Parts: sequence; C-alpha cells; structure tokens
Amino acid sequence: MLDTVGIGIHVDGLRVSSLLDREWTVHTESSKTESNLWASCEMGGVRMAYLAGIAWVGAETSLPSILGGDNSKLLGGSECQEALQMLRAVVSAGVGRELPELPAWRVSRFDPVWAWLHSPAPYIGALGLARLPRTESVRFGSSVRWVTRGNRVRARCYDKSQEQGRQVDLALRFERQVRRRERVRVGDDVIGRSVDDCLNEPTCMAILKDGLHALGLDRPIPSLQASRALLVGAYGRRRGRNAWAVLRDVIECGGVWPGDFSKRDRQRYESLFRGAGVSVVSPVGELPPLELPANCL
Repeated sequence: MLDTVGIGIHVDGLRVSSLLDREWTVHTESSKTESNLWASCEMGGVRMAYLAGIAWVGAETSLPSILGGDNSKLLGGSECQEALQMLRAVVSAGVGRELPELPAWRVSRFDPVWAWLHSPAPYIGALGLARLPRTESVRFGSSVRWVTRGNRVRARCYDKSQEQGRQVDLALRFERQVRRRERVRVGDDVIGRSVDDCLNEPTCMAILKDGLHALGLDRPIPSLQASRALLVGAYGRRRGRNAWAVLRDVIECGGVWPGDFSKRDRQRYESLFRGAGVSVVSPVGELPPLELPANCL
C-alpha cells in the first residue's frame, strides 16, 4: 500500500554539535543574505536531515525495506503502521532522544502503490497516450512515468521484476507519488499533511483509485481496432489524416508522435481521442482492468 514515505517534526533544543558527536555530517550553505546550517545522516535504511534554522528533523525511507529488507514486498495497512513505528524509532535513535508519537509528525512525501498478477509488458505498452492532468508521460525502459513541468514524478506504472533485476511476485505496479506542495483531494476534501491524514489505507487506496481512473486503467483497455470503432462512432469516417490514422501511427510507433506534429497538433488530437473515450490502447488485444480490492475502497 505504501512504498517511500517522508515525515518530519519540530524538535526544540537539538544542537548540531550533538549530532556531530553522533556521526552526522554537518553542512553550511552561505549566500550574500543568509547562512544555513544543517546536518544529515543515514541509519538503518533511513535518510535523515536536521535543518538548524527551523529546528526541523526530517526522515525518508522505503517502508518495505525498513520492515523486512525487501523493497519488492507489497505491504498491507497494518504492516505499514508497523514500519512507520520502526521509522520513528530509528529517527529517535539517530538524534539521541525520544521523539513524539506519530500523530504529531507532518508528511512531506508518500507513495501509495498497488500490484497485480497480470504480465506488466502489455499494460505498459498500452500507456502511450495516457495522461495525468498537468503532466507529460516519459517512457523509460520497462516503465512509464508521468512528470510535471518541475520535473517531479507524479506517478508511474512499471515492471518491478525489471527494476529489481530478479523475478518478484506481483510485478505489475502502479505508484502515485505525492509531495509536500501537491494539493490532493479525496472526494470533496483536501488531504491534510499529518500522519493520520495521509498514511492510512482508505486515503492511499482512494488516491490510487483516482490515478487509475484518470489514466483509464480501471476499465477494460480496448484493442487498436476497438479504439478505431470508438473514433468512427464519435467522428465518422473522414479522408486524409484523420484521428484514426494518427492514433494508429502513434500506437504502432510505441507512443512516439510523428515528427512533423507541433505541440498544438498533438494537443488537438489528444483532445479528439479523449472525446471519443480513447485514453489507453492495447496493441495486443483487449486487456482486463486493473482493479483494487473492494474491501479497501
């Protein structure tokens, strides 16, 4: 349910010199107007930082790794809570004092993730046209990433076996990456940034559900010919470089658009595709939807 998590908390009275004694690395950054002092450390698979100017301790880790040393494991809700308690304990040991319980911490990053038994390759191959709002898709080996203008990864669909370099169970993964500055809604409510707000099963599964729906992965993924029928039904048959011809060319080229297309041309055809209900297209025949457990929704 969760992979990488970043949390932090205000800590009064913590001195950089005491962290230096605990083998933290101290850094200074100076400019003409200000000077910043901070320290960093890695312990037990947890990356930690202390920002002296605001007395803030932050930590980031992969919950599956800290719990069992295996980054490929898919954690359930209770296992995530156990891993979060371990994370707090590691940070407490790192700074040399007992830190507050988890409800007092703030969340800077959390990555809800789910996995399926399906073979990853057909699904990754069907994502050439799929978009999340305000992102561009980037194909990288056996994965597709959706990246913002600020070059932040918003989500990715990938083959975990290829990432790990070995066979793993449930290799097809979809991961949503939520960072501190992103406003995320579940229904009509904006998610807060406390641990209780973010790092629970209902919230994480709702975020995954919204991401799958936006990409069109939560419904049967049509074949190329079925997509043609949708386009013809929406716009009729037209000669020349019609929407179907463009769709076929893009899919057959692995999601690469013709070189003579401007950004405006591409946006126009993408709008036509969405208007006909075409967001993901499978070159190898219809694929079943990626479903989440009903008891978690």
